[in-house]
Amino acid sequence: MRKFYTLLSFLFVGSFAFSQMVTVTLQVDITNYLAAGNALDPNGIRVGGNFGTTGASVAAGAMADWTPSDANSAMMDMGNGMWSIEVMYDASAAGSEQLYKFVNGDWGTNEGIDTSAIAEGGCGIDDGSGNINRVLTVPTADMTYTFCWDRCDPCNVGIEEGIMGTLNVYPNPAQKELYVDFENANSYSSTIELFDMSGKRLSTKSMNQLTILNIENLNPGLYLYRVSNSQGAVSGRFIKK
Repeated sequence: MRKFYTLLSFLFVGSFAFSQMVTVTLQVDITNYLAAGNALDPNGIRVGGNFGTTGASVAAGAMADWTPSDANSAMMDMGNGMWSIEVMYDASAAGSEQLYKFVNGDWGTNEGIDTSAIAEGGCGIDDGSGNINRVLTVPTADMTYTFCWDRCDPCNVGIEEGIMGTLNVYPNPAQKELYVDFENANSYSSTIELFDMSGKRLSTKSMNQLTILNIENLNPGLYLYRVSNSQGAVSGRFIKK
């Protein structure tokens, strides 16, 4: 009987290990894209890429290669111009190269056409035919990547004044702590997010008028922050020494 239980335990643990998945959340803000006069397709924002090759799936099932019209390529409207999709990979796919781009409805209204956008921003590569694809390495743990349409960073980077109110981020460069002084933080429920330059979200925190972020464990380099509430969002960059 003991051997039987041991076998069951082995099978249970083994099946659990082989079933582990990594979830990558891809998000795109189309606010600037629409503000430029583009119309949102009735089918919404979608993704196209080599998702079939990497074995990617969503909750509804497997994804297809380079087919944004496929039902499993649809992104979810999160409001305020933000669209999101949770893509799942088997843990064995970690390290694989995922090529993709965001698509407004179907091919023909997609990003990656302007060679001065995501190609020069460092998150895209030319496929040799003048089309620029975003590229990421499938991670070993769950990650969220947030971008502005056809850009390599979140929207509104560099804007610190406007209807959101005064936002001061200091010191910059910073070594151990980053202070974020936001006059309207108590008037509206506000959140600050930190990203690396690949668009990967590193942390999320609810804000007070003065919010202190511990950045001691970040590697030296350039990072992005994004403050958002019901009135909008503003973003900027800071340097970790």
